[in-house]
Amino acid sequence: MPAIHIKEKVLDGRGVVVSYKQDTSCFYYRELIPGTKSYRNRKIEGASNLEEAKRLAAVTALEFSGRIPDGKQRKSSGRKIKSNETVEDAVNSFLKYELKRVEAGIIKEITYEAKSSILKSTMLPYLENEGIRNTRDIKETTFHNYLIYRAGKKKLTWKNEIIKIKDFISNHLVKHKLIEPEVGASKTLFPKVTIRMDDLLSNPPLSKHDWMVFNREIRKWVKEGENNSNHRVHLWRVLFWTWTLVAKNSGARPEELRKLKWKEVEVRDVGRISLSKLEQEIAELEEEGIEVIGEDEPSNGWASNPAALGREERLIAYITVTSGKTGQYREIPTSLGSVFLRWRDYINAYYERHNIKRSVSGSDLVFGNINNDCNPYVHYNFHLAWAHIRDRVKDQLEGNKFSDEPYSIYSMRGTMIQDKLLQGLDIFLLSRISGHSPDVLLRYYDRLDIRERAEEITSVGYGVRSKQDVKVDLYNNKQTEQTKETPKLWSKDDSYSYQRSSRKDRTTINTRKAVTAEEQ
Repeated sequence: MPAIHIKEKVLDGRGVVVSYKQDTSCFYYRELIPGTKSYRNRKIEGASNLEEAKRLAAVTALEFSGRIPDGKQRKSSGRKIKSNETVEDAVNSFLKYELKRVEAGIIKEITYEAKSSILKSTMLPYLENEGIRNTRDIKETTFHNYLIYRAGKKKLTWKNEIIKIKDFISNHLVKHKLIEPEVGASKTLFPKVTIRMDDLLSNPPLSKHDWMVFNREIRKWVKEGENNSNHRVHLWRVLFWTWTLVAKNSGARPEELRKLKWKEVEVRDVGRISLSKLEQEIAELEEEGIEVIGEDEPSNGWASNPAALGREERLIAYITVTSGKTGQYREIPTSLGSVFLRWRDYINAYYERHNIKRSVSGSDLVFGNINNDCNPYVHYNFHLAWAHIRDRVKDQLEGNKFSDEPYSIYSMRGTMIQDKLLQGLDIFLLSRISGHSPDVLLRYYDRLDIRERAEEITSVGYGVRSKQDVKVDLYNNKQTEQTKETPKLWSKDDSYSYQRSSRKDRTTINTRKAVTAEEQ
């Protein structure tokens, strides 16, 4: 028991205020526990002298009796009460809130679906496997076996799942005090996933051969649908065929095409000059005695003059899509004008054939379900159709040279980007129409077969003289070198022309002789 420095009775003798010699600046309140010979002590906070300690002793006495002032009671209870609930209930509450964000247009529906799938189908089974039922059971070591549990999945899949789970922990569990804050903020809560270049080879671009195989098989599949008793089958197959053509030639993301509207597609006839048609029209005019003068050879460019000889229709389509990631608009020029017209005519004919009193309108989705108020098809339908065609042609495919991953519907986007890179399209222009920054294009999509451009790399100019030119001097570069010596006095000499004397050693330098000696 430490030695007492000061001792004063307070509260009519109910208790005493004391300070001890080991620290005379601290004051304590002591009172006898009723029915015992023991005392209870508590430090008097905020007391710097005896008078303050005696005044604040009443507060400490109230705490002993259980009558704690309201302000302190609220502060104390906030520290002691900890929220806790089952992880499943927490997930349902989180997804309910996320659904409201979808309805408000804050996040995309596809984002909500991805979060729901990962939390319910992946995280909950994992936590159950780890014996975690309640949110407070989640510790810093809870997810250390996560990658082992998800063995066999790609690293990009691991990373995407961890991002979604961290979002749930940070924006729901921590925010609603369902987990210890230090657990949610821990940098070692999940194992680190390192992405290498070979991990970026998923969704490989299709080779020319494999694209032809896919396209041929899809057209065969469409033909088979004509005999199906359910007219919706053929409609879906024609839609999917058209969708693949647009996806491969525009490089648009699948979700961008799912929400594409007819008013966001503009078809223009830019024309082209056909050599055979040009020759035929010139021959017909000459037979009539009309001489054709000044007709140049046809080029591969646009025929801007609608009345030009040999002009044929060439339809291009400008597609305006909205990025699902950034929300930015971008316009993609394509050679798909005839494809969109064919698809429009098919839909209108379908309406007429089945007595549906309407036609294609600008607000309709290009790839919407016209038997369901033109609402978008489920994203999974496109994956399923692609996988079906891939299984039908798996024995005919060469595969991608640099990846063993199977072709996916995202491969068509990579195919367009790779084709444009091989054609030498300016990377900044490609960045603009693809919606990727140049560095992302080079990192994710520059999987070029270098042999496709081997000719220009290995070209040698045999027999070609190197370019030669002559520089034209704009001014004289040979300027007299400046000297730091004191200006010398020049004298006239009949035999040696002009000469000067050095003031240092009094020797004579003949500039003409020096030059002659160097030439000899």
